Amino acid sequence: MKNKFIMALALLVSGTALAENGPQFTVLVRRDGRTTKPYYTKMEMPDLESNNSFDGKYFKIVKGKGKEAVSFDEKDEKFLLKAANVYYHLNKARDYWVNKVKSEHAAALPKITIRLDIFNQFDELGHFANDNRAPQYNNALSIPSGETPAWVPAEKQDKWEKEIWFRPMKSIPAKELAPSGPNPLTTSLLAMERPLINYTANSFNQTLMEHMFYPTYAARPLHEDVLRLVGTIAMTKAIIYASRYSDPLFMDKYYYLETAMIPEIVYHEYSHLVLSDHLQMSHSTPVNEGMADYFAAIMSDKRKVYAKVKGYSNAAPKDTQNKRPYSHWDESNRAATADFTLSVLWDVREVLGEEIGDKVVYAARTFLKTETATVSDSLLRSILKACDLQCESPRKDKLKLYETFAKKGF
Repeated sequence: MKNKFIMALALLVSGTALAENGPQFTVLVRRDGRTTKPYYTKMEMPDLESNNSFDGKYFKIVKGKGKEAVSFDEKDEKFLLKAANVYYHLNKARDYWVNKVKSEHAAALPKITIRLDIFNQFDELGHFANDNRAPQYNNALSIPSGETPAWVPAEKQDKWEKEIWFRPMKSIPAKELAPSGPNPLTTSLLAMERPLINYTANSFNQTLMEHMFYPTYAARPLHEDVLRLVGTIAMTKAIIYASRYSDPLFMDKYYYLETAMIPEIVYHEYSHLVLSDHLQMSHSTPVNEGMADYFAAIMSDKRKVYAKVKGYSNAAPKDTQNKRPYSHWDESNRAATADFTLSVLWDVREVLGEEIGDKVVYAARTFLKTETATVSDSLLRSILKACDLQCESPRKDKLKLYETFAKKGF
């Protein structure tokens, strides 16, 4: 009788602990250390408000355009894995922003609806675009709160808070993605273009001066130097143009990305929501994306982020320590998914130290205007202004930053 009582008490205690701690589900995490290799493990689902679904205090996971939270009894095991993975990593991201960064904006955010496998485009006037309007795959999107205008028919009226949408994965021929951005060869050539042309032009100017004032010292006829200058410019442009068709050298035959299964993408999208107190989510720019990448990298604690995951992503990772110098291409919105801006911000962290560097980068957002922010001007100026407020020795630290920016080609 005594033993039965003890067993019953033990079951009651364990059941209570489970209720307090929340159920555990399998999620994907990166291994500790330098490696980016993932593994699967069971993790607790914190702050749930439901006993049978992913409906929590801060996040609600739904499928597509649905309103009901994903059930713990979801029969599709892969979808259940995605729901648990997103819920776990979102709570991890929120904990970082609220307790580490002390973001008042993050703490004040209302419950966020997270949509998995939603292929619709976002419509600012109606929330969801029609199903047949260019379905979206292999990406994620943070959307601002809004509501439909009064003139929209009553049956289509809608109102929503901030949300995060994770698109379904789809295997797409890599050649279809080639025009979306520069490959590493093109990027390197673009960085070399201006110095090479400037050097050739300066040499021509010097030769021109010799022909004008010291013709007897001219080594060759002027027309040869003109041809050399024009030829260098034409050849450089031609090589850069041709390099844009070399994507097969750098890409797999097919591209796929299950954004809900990549921890850093979850951190990235949540960071957009937090940074939206100053940076508009409706603009995908190198500065906007670089800021979100920066905080995703901190939460990931990896040098390279968004690394491949077998069966879920074959995308190239972003390198926080990319040493490539600045080129005008880095200002293009088509370069928003590149890692140059991330590397600039990471250099700030390396120079100022983790604690001060993170404060400076976070404070820099308050000086940025989303629509007009550029990497080479707005971002650098904002970092220097933020250093005035956050650095222990602003004058000394700003000199370090000037030197760092110069090394990046600014």
